[in-house]
Amino acid sequence: MKTRKVIIDADCGIDDALALIFAIKANIDIVGITSVSGNVNSIESARNIKAILKLLDVDIPVYTSEITNIDGEMIDAKDTHGEDGLGETYFGQGHDYVSKMKAEDYILDTLEKYEDIDIIALGPLTNLARAYIKDSDTFNKCKNIISMGGTYKAYGNMTPVTEFNYYHDPKAVACMIEAKVPLTMVTLDVTRKIFLTPDMTLEFRDKHKIGKFIYDITKFYMDFHRKAENFNGCIINDILNIAYYLNPSVCSGIFAPIEVVKEGVTRGQILVDNLEMFYKENKKCLVLNKVEANMVMDMFLDTLNLK
Repeated sequence: MKTRKVIIDADCGIDDALALIFAIKANIDIVGITSVSGNVNSIESARNIKAILKLLDVDIPVYTSEITNIDGEMIDAKDTHGEDGLGETYFGQGHDYVSKMKAEDYILDTLEKYEDIDIIALGPLTNLARAYIKDSDTFNKCKNIISMGGTYKAYGNMTPVTEFNYYHDPKAVACMIEAKVPLTMVTLDVTRKIFLTPDMTLEFRDKHKIGKFIYDITKFYMDFHRKAENFNGCIINDILNIAYYLNPSVCSGIFAPIEVVKEGVTRGQILVDNLEMFYKENKKCLVLNKVEANMVMDMFLDTLNLK
C-alpha cells in the first residue's frame, strides 16, 4: 500500500460516495477532501461528503470551492445521480457546509506542508486547475494525479467521444496537461468494466449499514443505466481510482502525449498521440485502457466486507 499522503478531490455523486468509503476503509492516508462541482455543485457535494464521513465515524477536513468551472459555467449530472447527488435518498440532508478556506488554497497549503502528496481526482479538475493557475510552482510539488476522466476508444457518456468530467471543464484538463505533475487518466475504457448489479446490492442490503447505504443510493443509478443504456446494473467508475492507487497492477495503459479539445462538438475529448507524431511538445500522460475487473471488484468487496 502507498505510504504517501493523499488529497481526494470529489464531486460527490453515487460512485464518488462508494470510492470515498473504499478509500477510507482501505486506510489510505487522506489528509483532506476537496469538493468540486460536477455531478452536483460543490456545496451539495460537500454536504454528501460530510454525511459519508459521519456514516463511517471518521473526521477528515473538507474544503469547498466556487460552484462554476474555469469558464464560469455550471453543468451537473443530476439526471444520473439524482437531485441530491445520492440517488434522491437525501442522505446528506442537514449536512450543508461551506469551508472558510477555499479548496484550491487548501491544496496549495498542503503541498507546501508535506513533501509527498498525491491527488486522487474523482470529478472535474477545476479545483486542481485553480490551484495551478494561482501558484504553479507550488502545485508542481504534487507527486501524482490520478484522474477519473476521458475516454480513449470507449464510447463517451456526454458525446460519442467525450466523458463527463472532462466535458465539464476541458480548460482545467488543459492546465493539468501543462503542469509538470505526472497525470494518470482513468478512462471510460476501464471504468465501464466496473459495475454492480441489482442482485449484488440486494445481497449487500442486510449485511451492515454500509451495505444498506449502497443498496439505497444505487437504486436510482441503476434505473438511469437501465433507461439510458439498457444496462441492468450501474457503472461505479470512481472506485477504480482507489483500486489503482492501492494496486497499480490492476490496470495498464498507453503512455503518450495528450491534447484536449476545449470547445465545439467534441469538447472535452482527449487526443491520444500514441505514435508521437502530432503533440510531441505536450506532456506524456498514462491513459489507462486495460483492467483486471474481477481483481478490482474483489478488492472493493473485501475491503467493505461485502462478500
